[in-house]
Amino acid sequence: MLDQVSQDRGDLVDLTTDEVAARERIDFWRDHVLRRTRPEVVRGELPFRASLRRIVLSDAELIEHASEAIASGRADRRTRFEGGDDIAIELLRSGTSDLTHNGEHQLAAGDMWIVDYERPFQTKRSRHRACGIVLSRRRVVEVLGGDLSSLGGRRLPVSGLTAVVRAQMTASLDEAPCMTAEQRIAAVGALAHMALVVLQSAQFGAVDTDQLGQGLYRAAVAVIERACVDPDLSPERVALAVGCSRATLYRIFARNDRGVSETIWNSRLARSRRELQSAAGIGLTIGDIALRNGFSDLSSFGRMFKRCFGMSPREARRTLLGSDAPRAP
Repeated sequence: MLDQVSQDRGDLVDLTTDEVAARERIDFWRDHVLRRTRPEVVRGELPFRASLRRIVLSDAELIEHASEAIASGRADRRTRFEGGDDIAIELLRSGTSDLTHNGEHQLAAGDMWIVDYERPFQTKRSRHRACGIVLSRRRVVEVLGGDLSSLGGRRLPVSGLTAVVRAQMTASLDEAPCMTAEQRIAAVGALAHMALVVLQSAQFGAVDTDQLGQGLYRAAVAVIERACVDPDLSPERVALAVGCSRATLYRIFARNDRGVSETIWNSRLARSRRELQSAAGIGLTIGDIALRNGFSDLSSFGRMFKRCFGMSPREARRTLLGSDAPRAP
């Protein structure tokens, strides 16, 4: 589907036009970097600058593109390569875009939409930064069936699971240089699962939890990891965030041999331990760290921490980062 060099290795690819002569940049970008579209400079008097970041797995890709104003669209000869008919959920991080894809759409920063690279489309973007999670058509067809004709150009809601995907996408791209290959593989894999849930919900208005329960589970874990510092975070709020019932949430966690409340508390404990053993906790008391990570009672925090890690918070603070101390489950 995608570059075989980095397939399933979690490699991070960063490309820019910085080392290319100004007059050759758009040709270099069109012929050697972008594969699914054919870009053209909108304002020819400006030096063209662009950057691209991507993490490629065998059936999913996380990608970010930034450049000066361009116009682009699906090029027939480019869709002949394996993967040229992919489906993507894209996010405009900055800039504006006029998209023609199953209708005309005006997009602004923060908007998310679906792109079907098999179908004709045209886009005209200002200076922009955009990213997306790209899925193989085969994988999408397995979930949605063969008729995907109405997907392209569909704008996605700003709340619910789409918001979770947005946050995970941007965080994974921004933090990718600091992640190991295994962490990048896990991040893109989780996003692919969540993206399939978003696509199925967009197509049918509901999610088949028997088929895509793992996507909902990964989304719920992502919500918990981001929101566990809120002392009011509850299973009900997690279920609302990912768009399922509380009973469904409990069921998909049970399939993974975990409890929802247990995961919330363990996430709080893991964050607390990281702060105790890193520069983030310097100048903070143990009580400060407990409070800022969702605990309201210091004695309960101490008991839970020792039960989880086999040491007290004070002992954990004295250990060096990277020690052989027990780790959070």
